[in-house]
Amino acid sequence: MELFWTPASPFTRKVSVAARELGLWDGIKIHKTTWPHDWGYATVPFTPGLAENNPIARIPTLITDDGVPLSCSTLACQYLDSLSGGKLTAPEAWKMWSLYAIADGLIEAQILMRAEMLRPAENRMESFLQKQRDRIDRCFDAIEARTGELECRAEGGLPNLAEITVGIACGYQDWREWLHEYRDGRPRLTSWYTDFAKRPSMAVTEPAETPER
Repeated sequence: MELFWTPASPFTRKVSVAARELGLWDGIKIHKTTWPHDWGYATVPFTPGLAENNPIARIPTLITDDGVPLSCSTLACQYLDSLSGGKLTAPEAWKMWSLYAIADGLIEAQILMRAEMLRPAENRMESFLQKQRDRIDRCFDAIEARTGELECRAEGGLPNLAEITVGIACGYQDWREWLHEYRDGRPRLTSWYTDFAKRPSMAVTEPAETPER
């Protein structure tokens, strides 16, 4: 397998954490990508091989052992999970996917804000940024209400994909200084994430800035 990767992307982190939890990481060839900071609003030079394998030209892109390019993190995680016999989605798959979709949509809002924040300050649209903040708050509130479904902690069995994605959403919200504090009024999520973040797969994949070139 091959993975087009960056240390900053929470979507790429999702695949990295899933692969590590399943013991598949060492079998993946990593292609480190670079992203000039105008990627959010302009076409930029792509890392060789990325657009050729994925015309959408986004990360993560996972190439399977059969050479099939998978162009989003959900597909990549589903493929990895299929190699494990469904360890990250069983046993209550639909309930898990319901929570996963909320966390994944939260991350989407975070990245939409990231792209907007990369514009020159005078070109940013505050109403668009506020729209994403509102979505982020709604999603965190919904996750707080469903914290009872977050059973995996720092030690123990494998997390499911929803737990991985919730943890990554919390981590990204912490990392970007322009994202607001999410812990106020959400004590159960705060307690869960404090412990979950200690998992080795989470600790080793903490986000870092992606090189521009």
